[in-house]
Amino acid sequence: MNRAAAPQTGGFTLVELLVGMALMGIVLGALLSFFTQGTRISSQSSSRADLQQEVLNVQQLIVGKLREAWYIYPAGQTLTLSSAVTTRNPVTSNQSWNTSTHPILAMILPPSNTALACATNANGCYRFVAYYPVVRSVWISGVTATPWLDPGSNANNAATWVLAEYRANMPASFVPTVFPPAAVPAVPQNGTANLLADFVAPTIVTPGFTTIASAYSMFSFLPTNSSATVPVSGVTLRVATTRQTVGTTLRLPNATDEYTISVYPTNLGKIAATPIN
Repeated sequence: MNRAAAPQTGGFTLVELLVGMALMGIVLGALLSFFTQGTRISSQSSSRADLQQEVLNVQQLIVGKLREAWYIYPAGQTLTLSSAVTTRNPVTSNQSWNTSTHPILAMILPPSNTALACATNANGCYRFVAYYPVVRSVWISGVTATPWLDPGSNANNAATWVLAEYRANMPASFVPTVFPPAAVPAVPQNGTANLLADFVAPTIVTPGFTTIASAYSMFSFLPTNSSATVPVSGVTLRVATTRQTVGTTLRLPNATDEYTISVYPTNLGKIAATPIN
């Protein structure tokens, strides 16, 4: 009796399975690499746009204040800001600053309303304003009571800087009659610090962010002769931004340069004839 041969069932050999798995692994690896690279590029592009916006904000605000300034503290002056973490000099780790050797710009603005008397209305007072950097981690440690000033903890960027603005009204007794003042005006100690920009590139060598080649001077003054009729005729502002993101350190505008703008204030020694809003 003849028996029908059992049908042969199709299947893969062990070698074929191994080859298939290897090919699938290569395809999946390529897809993962593609999506990872896309995510990295997207994250870097977003960070780059944020850093560029920080620079634009800094330039617009400081240039506006310089054009309004009645007096600019010249190079070579030692300024002591109020004793607070948010005014700590990243170079000296204290509140003492020198306008020649440290990254600080200080000025006095005219009253916001010249029709008012400072003794009875703060809008009639001259205003002290200073711009300076603080180490990012130090700034965050000093604004725990004011969370609206906290840019958010970021361990990878703790050593970068933030740029701060210090504001205070000059005392009512400060009513100058000559320009420049006979003595360099004292810094008022009752000021408050506000956050102006985040992820500012340090001006000194900082591991991971700055080398000797990329160190720079944030503010410079022309002229520097304090005996001149106008102690400062112009200010050059240089700012670079930097941030570590997805394993890469971005620095704008590039690895060694800065965004630079020079301003020649026209209101020095003058008081605005109309109120300034």
